[in-house]
Amino acid sequence: MKPYILKTLDLREHKGRVFFTTDLHAHFYLLEKKYEEVDFDFQNDILIVGGDCLDRGLQNNLFFDYIDNPWVHCIRGNHEELFIQTVFDNFKGPAARCLYENGGEWVFKLYDKGHYDFLKLIYDFLVKLPLAIEVITENEKIGVVHAQVPKNNWNSLYKMSNRYLEDFGMSELQWSKENYDNRSEIIIQGVDRVLVGHKPTKSLEIEVLGNTWYCDLGSFFSKKISFLQIK
Repeated sequence: MKPYILKTLDLREHKGRVFFTTDLHAHFYLLEKKYEEVDFDFQNDILIVGGDCLDRGLQNNLFFDYIDNPWVHCIRGNHEELFIQTVFDNFKGPAARCLYENGGEWVFKLYDKGHYDFLKLIYDFLVKLPLAIEVITENEKIGVVHAQVPKNNWNSLYKMSNRYLEDFGMSELQWSKENYDNRSEIIIQGVDRVLVGHKPTKSLEIEVLGNTWYCDLGSFFSKKISFLQIK
């Protein structure tokens, strides 16, 4: 099944605030603290999550409590993709090995204990998530992907072929670190700014290169997450 590529949120008429975070890695208590810090309004505010909600932490069992909510809009990061592929491959193969070696041991413990129904519920939720979100506000168009925008052009998401998505697009969207590693100041075309996670920044603070905001603060070792108000 072809992944859901792009979700658009037109928030020009939205009266509440909009926040962004990413790479929670099952450290949902950090999100709870941020909610308290900003006095998050669960009736009117919105949270956009840049993927990698699971693995590496001890609160994977709280995934639905924090992510399956009407005020949360989440995308598929590489850890969500590993989970999806692991279940699809019946908990065997390269994706399963990669997941296990990168904080996903909890998945196999639950599987061994016979909790397949719970894992399938997570799978069914994750497989419906988009690979990217674009946020339209009164003043700007903001792109959200987990790692990097394909071809450094947001417009590529509107017309991406199945072949390109399979061969290059998924890897760029969920895994690429090229722009950050090269400290590239490239301006991503077709969007005012892009919010990404995936690789913890060297400073463990939000870093801006070109019009890309790198927001992964290394939650699983720093005990920090970004929580950026974008409207």
